[in-house]
Amino acid sequence: MNDNVAYEMIQSGDRAYTTLQLDSSHSFVIARENVTFFTRLGSIGRGDFGEVWKGDLRSNQNHIDVAIRQIPDRVIKSLQVLQTIKILYQLSDQPNIVKCLGYCKEQGSILYEFISGGTLLTHLQTSGVQSRPTYSNLKPNGVRTDEGTLLNLAWQVAKGMQFLASKKIIHGALCAHNVLLGERKQCKISEYGLSSSLFGDVAKPTRWSSPEIMATNDQTKEGDIWSFGIVLWEIVTLGARPYPKMTFTTVQTEVAKGYQMQRPRHCAQEVYAIMSTCWKKDPTSRTNFDRILEDLERILEKTHSYLSLNDLDERVYASTLDL
Repeated sequence: MNDNVAYEMIQSGDRAYTTLQLDSSHSFVIARENVTFFTRLGSIGRGDFGEVWKGDLRSNQNHIDVAIRQIPDRVIKSLQVLQTIKILYQLSDQPNIVKCLGYCKEQGSILYEFISGGTLLTHLQTSGVQSRPTYSNLKPNGVRTDEGTLLNLAWQVAKGMQFLASKKIIHGALCAHNVLLGERKQCKISEYGLSSSLFGDVAKPTRWSSPEIMATNDQTKEGDIWSFGIVLWEIVTLGARPYPKMTFTTVQTEVAKGYQMQRPRHCAQEVYAIMSTCWKKDPTSRTNFDRILEDLERILEKTHSYLSLNDLDERVYASTLDL
């Protein structure tokens, strides 16, 4: 996918992507006999809220590949959790969100559409590296990732998060490894709606958490904005670890003081400005996903080489920033 194609996909909006088509008779409550477990998913075999398996869902004469998330009995039996799953199931189709297909009470599991392309984090770390080892997780002499593609990935994640925000659904655990890739590098957000308010001590603050969440663990829409800024940083750095060389305890201390990660050496000021507006210490001062989408689209329309720096720039940054 080159820069022009990526921009055209953004211009065409949701029409550029596919969504899962279900049989009209499909029900939120799925009978045990219609679900078959196959094998535990490899690199994402354990999500933030339980084991994940690949399986088959039978609906009339159709068979659909599904991801089956098994969750603890104490959780699946909670009326609040079942109500939440039903809300997720009833969401209208959005191509950048993994579709919830319902739940199977007998097997204690939630079913989702199966996305075969792995995580965004793995894609960033393995399929695109720069010609120079600018980050410790990257290898030299690789093929440079197309900048338009990177911006398109960020735009898709923002599009999915905009949809969730419009439905008043808090993600609570947004990060690159919770975004899956379908065909044509279609980003699909997973793990949404399963917040710490439902799962108690299962969900804890992470490097993607805002300072107020690190302090209270109360998930908010403003916290999701902060997390998106971290995801954008992950995309720009091709999957580097947030707050490199810092322990999580140090991250918590420094973020509470107002610390923000520095601009990556090959990242344009316009892109870094989006991250910075996500990382305002005051939650009410942060940007929103409508504005983020506008900013990303403006940058892509303005230039298709927004991540490029000349050799002099790289030498200057190489002397001041070692991630």
